[in-house]
Amino acid sequence: MEVFLGYLGALPDSTLLMCGALITGSIALALALLSRFLIFRRSSDKWTDHAKLAELVHGSLLAFTVFTLALVLTDVRSNLGKTLDATLREASILHRLDFELQLAGGSQSELARQSLRHYVEAVTHTDWPSLSEPVPKLSPEADTAVRSLQADVRAAAKANPDSSSALNAYLSQAEDLRYARLESATKSVPNVFWWIIFAFLVGAMVLNGRHPIDFTSGTLIFLHMAGIGLVLSLIVIMDQPFRGETSVSSDPISRALLPDGLSE
Repeated sequence: MEVFLGYLGALPDSTLLMCGALITGSIALALALLSRFLIFRRSSDKWTDHAKLAELVHGSLLAFTVFTLALVLTDVRSNLGKTLDATLREASILHRLDFELQLAGGSQSELARQSLRHYVEAVTHTDWPSLSEPVPKLSPEADTAVRSLQADVRAAAKANPDSSSALNAYLSQAEDLRYARLESATKSVPNVFWWIIFAFLVGAMVLNGRHPIDFTSGTLIFLHMAGIGLVLSLIVIMDQPFRGETSVSSDPISRALLPDGLSE
């Protein structure tokens, strides 16, 4: 399920929204026609006697669907916002680390600034694409770069005792925020939520066949379920904060260093 949703999330947002609406609406109309022919038309008297109960069940299924969708949508939107805030925080920490190294001065600090520049390049060029994969992960290139950064910053801290506390603190925060990116990338919607949503939806789609299907009712069924399909697509779009058009950009990280610390 994760891999399938991952590939869906890589589609352009407009394509995903349109396909989600069309597919969900079409499936709903097809299931309504099928259930009308196989279930409700052959025993119309029985279903007429239980019309109020059927209406209650149908309304409850739709209400459960909307409630679950609202919970999931709120969760993925919150994760996307927190990831953006954490990225801006990481960019700020990297900027302050670079500034502190510049203030410290000396050959060790300049070497650490070079390592910091290489680390930022590795994050933007390899970490971000790795986090956008169907199974998110941190890149080996950035792992190597962060190890080099650790060694050089600690050497600079040792050579500059007055800046040692600040340098080590910024380095530790940068490491923590990097792993926080991986945590955010893996906080996808649990499969059980998708199965529950699909079960509620299919039940509601089948019960749409209680009514005669003509052009007007078919259009209403299609539009109703297409709207739910748009919400499903919106959840898929925001489910992975590093994937697709609506994702957290690495631009704050790439612009984090001081002008004279950026590579050409």
